[in-house]
Amino acid sequence: MEVKLNIGYEQLIAIIHQLPIDEVNKLKQEIEKISSEKNVGAIDELESLLANGPIMSEKKYQEFEENRKNFSQWRAS
Repeated sequence: MEVKLNIGYEQLIAIIHQLPIDEVNKLKQEIEKISSEKNVGAIDELESLLANGPIMSEKKYQEFEENRKNFSQWRAS
């Protein structure tokens, strides 16, 4: 059986305030566990994106540096 509730943030906070302290501590541990799991997933996605992203060739990098130099001179004058 599955039950879904649509509770607003303020209502959720009010419910948490009604819990005994030991239940609040259990809830805190569970939230920290969920948070760390989600952060690991986000970090994995970022690492994958960076590892599989485009790479600038040496020739393109030299062109980029030349353009950077030219723009710097252009702004200075």
